[in-house]
Amino acid sequence: MTDLALYDNLTDAIGAHGAWKFRLRAAIRKGADEALVAQAGDHHGCAFGRWLDSLPSDVRLEQEASETILRHAAFHRAASRAAQLIKQGRPDAAGDMLEADFTEASQALTAAVSRWRMTASR
Repeated sequence: MTDLALYDNLTDAIGAHGAWKFRLRAAIRKGADEALVAQAGDHHGCAFGRWLDSLPSDVRLEQEASETILRHAAFHRAASRAAQLIKQGRPDAAGDMLEADFTEASQALTAAVSRWRMTASR
């Protein structure tokens, strides 16, 4: 994989995962179904997760990659918890979750991806 391809995949991941906050906010207004809960919690099912899973094992073991993989899973766990709260009819708790745990997980993922992107751009 070229450094440019790596950089592009990481850039796409930041945007795609940034959109989750908007999806969850919309679900607070409209409600969440089981599909949203499942999708939010599946860190292997999104395009970035599938891409991470497809990386060669030596790349996955590199510090930037392994941190991103961990942060990506944590992000999806937080998104899943927020979606579950919405599905349970607890929009206020879901909103609090979005502002606290989800935002923290999102920022940690973005920071990890950004660090990895920086090494790819060198």
